[in-house]
Amino acid sequence: MHIAMKTLEIISNTEEKELADHDITAAVERLFTIKKGVAAHLIDVTATQGIVTLSGYSDNLLARERAEEIAKAVRGVRGVINKIGVRGIDLPDATLRRDVEEALLQDAVACEFTIGCTVCEGEVLLLGEVPSWSEKQLILRVVKSVRGVRTVADRLVVCHVEREQLGNRSEAELIAAIQEMIDWDIRIDGAQVHVGTQPSGTVVLSGVVGSAAARSQTIAAAWRAGATQVLADEFTVVPGALHQELRGEKYRPRSDEEILKAIQDCFRYDPRVRAGTPEVEVHAGRVLLRGTVSNLKAQRTAEQDALGVVGVWLVDNYLRVRPRRNVADHDIQRHVQAALLRDPYLLRYAVEVVVYNGKVSLYGTTDCQFDKLQAEDVAAGVTGVVAVENRLVVPNWHATTGGDYFACYVSHAEPAAGKMPDSDALTRNIRQLLFWSPALSGQEIEVHVADGRATLTGTVHTPQDRQHAAHFAFEGGAYAVDNQLRVRYGPEG
Repeated sequence: MHIAMKTLEIISNTEEKELADHDITAAVERLFTIKKGVAAHLIDVTATQGIVTLSGYSDNLLARERAEEIAKAVRGVRGVINKIGVRGIDLPDATLRRDVEEALLQDAVACEFTIGCTVCEGEVLLLGEVPSWSEKQLILRVVKSVRGVRTVADRLVVCHVEREQLGNRSEAELIAAIQEMIDWDIRIDGAQVHVGTQPSGTVVLSGVVGSAAARSQTIAAAWRAGATQVLADEFTVVPGALHQELRGEKYRPRSDEEILKAIQDCFRYDPRVRAGTPEVEVHAGRVLLRGTVSNLKAQRTAEQDALGVVGVWLVDNYLRVRPRRNVADHDIQRHVQAALLRDPYLLRYAVEVVVYNGKVSLYGTTDCQFDKLQAEDVAAGVTGVVAVENRLVVPNWHATTGGDYFACYVSHAEPAAGKMPDSDALTRNIRQLLFWSPALSGQEIEVHVADGRATLTGTVHTPQDRQHAAHFAFEGGAYAVDNQLRVRYGPEG
């Protein structure tokens, strides 16, 4: 089957027609069933003038947040109201508190801070000081990843040590820092975003972006840059707002020196990476990472940070993991096993953990590729782990060969047991994922599926778009992807 996907309907000023609410609702519901990690049968979706409301239940906080992230990344969605309740596992307060404290202690960043924790019937109250918004978000993520946690009462105080170290930036300097982050972030089309400030570090955002996901990412950039408060009432989502000529300006050629500085700035704002000593070289948009970081998740995060910078088309990651303190293999094994049991996605699996010289090997089976990769990510976050060999088996999952595959950062859908994937169904899945992506919907991508293998041809804007298209093909159920997409604003353009 060969289908040409031309998803953008061009009208005056290159703005796309407003999508009907029932179409948006159906798209979100469909994506919940295609993507893993969301209990689609427990979630209700409604859309009113592009505002999506999610209600119903999930069995953990991670699934609740994943549902919101998926909905925000759907074309035509202007905002998401998340009313999903959490019906987690009932654990005694003392047990849940012990698990939360252990999760914080085993995380390479969170363990550096003194965090007070109390628990009452699944609600976790966090108290303490952290140096920046980024650390705060990381700590909240660690706690939300513990099975049995239903809500988190955040009483963490940001003391803005970073801001003081930067010399108490003036309002103009804060605006410039935020604008620079927006300009270099591959995920944000910020040509129509306006940044202002009020006294005491309050940032005021206005203007428009093309998706709810881009709006959230822009607000996060303001917080990361050191804002004490972000006001965004006048900052709206207009699907298809960005004109092609503005998109071209976003991806104009950048010098290696500019790209290098942008990557270094990005690392400085990432609490996982900045504690290490990554060395960065840039040659015609190709990035080389050397040096050391204290944990495996920092090594992987550094690569993703670099890939998220405009002008980067490839990253060679030679960062070495050197933990700050030696941890015996038997202790790593025990901590990884406990972390897998704490994770709400993985507690039902019997995963065997083998550790040798800090390298963790995982054995057993999982129901889907999403859970397999979740297990790898959980193990990578444990202090002392320097490498992970993922030997978990997904029944009836065919290994990918000869295509693009990014094991730690993409979920997958599996075909029914014992059946060859249906080419028509796979094509529909992939086409829908591409069609409803705000970034890819206006780009011409041709999809050809045969025997579970998807071939992508056409032209996309950036190397990151090329990777995302391959991710969507895997998520749609393809066993392998032959990615022949050309890049307009990159080395192939």
